[in-house]
Amino acid sequence: MRGREGAGFGSRGWGKGRACAEPGAGSAESPAMAEQIQKKLQGELEKYQQLQKDLSKSVAARQKLEAQLTENNIVKEELELLDDTNAVFKLMGPVLVRQDMEEARATVAKRLAYITGEIKRYEQQMQEMEQKAEQRREALARLQQDLQRAQGKG
Repeated sequence: MRGREGAGFGSRGWGKGRACAEPGAGSAESPAMAEQIQKKLQGELEKYQQLQKDLSKSVAARQKLEAQLTENNIVKEELELLDDTNAVFKLMGPVLVRQDMEEARATVAKRLAYITGEIKRYEQQMQEMEQKAEQRREALARLQQDLQRAQGKG
């Protein structure tokens, strides 16, 4: 036992992560480096997973807008079939209120313009998220390769 301590591996702390000519000094660096890469990999993976969740939420929101767009297009078509003598009612809370035909058409047109703009905004946002996700995937692949190299050395 005493002979090992004199060789620099005992309670003196030699060979623990220090770059020196001591036997075993290099092998202590590789696990530390692998651990550091593992932490980076974990952080990058969490960011990637959050990005995927956000992308999923955006897809769901866009689908909801698409449904609203379809519904409003049907309303627009129905309003076009009517003439100015027909009565149009608008639901306001629990009450149906008579509405002017031109006002109803204008409201639907504004709603369609708004929904279309929101869909375009979500599409742009989703495209940016997909680009970021691709960058994250590439970073994850590089970190995995680095980790494998670091573990291969140790």
